[in-house]
Formats: sequence, structure tokens, C-alpha cells
Amino acid sequence: MSEDSPAKESSLISDRKCGTCTLCCKVMGIEEIAKPQGVWCPECQIGRGCKIYEKRPAECQAFYCGYRSWPVLGEHWFPAKSKMVVVSELAGTRIAIHMDPGRAGAWREEPFFSEIKNWSKMAAAQMHQVVVCIGKQAIVIFPDREVDLGQVADDERIMSVETRTAGGLKLDAIKLKADDPRLAGKDVGKVHVV
Repeated sequence: MSEDSPAKESSLISDRKCGTCTLCCKVMGIEEIAKPQGVWCPECQIGRGCKIYEKRPAECQAFYCGYRSWPVLGEHWFPAKSKMVVVSELAGTRIAIHMDPGRAGAWREEPFFSEIKNWSKMAAAQMHQVVVCIGKQAIVIFPDREVDLGQVADDERIMSVETRTAGGLKLDAIKLKADDPRLAGKDVGKVHVV
């Protein structure tokens, strides 16, 4: 699942429950049981919940999506309806929007697209990232454009970079192997000058 749990149970929005939503069981990867992103967990009863709820993996026990914990997300972000699971990753330096592969383009629809673009403006100002994930495919969202990095392997990291050009500074995104020396001492979810 996410590298961070976006919230503790005590900070969840009281009137927002999972209910019949099980989308995280499809779009999120679960290392503990080697479940890849974008496929249903074999323990999920779609629309009902987890068959092994009391013994579910620790990643699942610690996970809460942004809809359940971020008041800024309106009711239209309910994952079962929007087909998107929003999470905080990399110690809060990345907002990731995990898409249902069956509705991979839903993030481009309104009001989602405008809200995601606004997040990207705030993220860029803080030198953070906004990334749309469709399985292993990653699309980094900048205020002025999107950068589709294609498939990002488990041994690769997404890095946002600020490049000096004749026209001024330009934000861009690249993927690097986890052991690439250019990543040494750098926070992956932050923007770096190259």
C-alpha cells in the first residue's frame, strides 16, 4: 500500500466510512501478500469488505485513504464513486491518486482535474509532487502540464527536478533506479535543482 499511512484512526472524519467501497483492495499494492497494484485482492469481497478482516495484513490495518481523513476532499471523491483512491506518500511530500484501471481517465474529468491541478500548484510551491498512478504507470502532474513516465518498476523512483533553461526554471519529472547516485541524500518526493 502507501509508504505512509495518511491518518490515524482517531483523526478520521467521523461521518465518512468505507461502507461498500473496497477500491483500495484493487488499486493499492500490498507487499506483505505480494498483491500488485490494479488487481483485486483475493481476500476482497468486492463491495462488501475483507474476508480476513481480523487477520488482514499490517499494511491494510494501518491504511486510510484521503477521503476518510482529509476534509478538503469533497463527497465527490468517495472512491467507490470517483474510482480514485487519494493517499499521502513519502512523509507527506507526495499526493498520489491511484486510479481504477477500468476508469483510468477519470482524473481528467471535472471537478477532479481542476482540483488536482490546484494541488499541483500548492505542491510545486512546497517542492512536493502530485502523481496519478494507473497500476505501475505514473503521471506526474505539474501546474502547466503532465509528464507520463510510463511504467515505474519497483526498483525505480520518481524524481521531480527543476531545470534551469534559457526561459527560466522548468519543473520536470524523471524516473531513476533506486541505487542511482543522483538520489543519494535526496528526498524522492521533493523537487531538486539539476
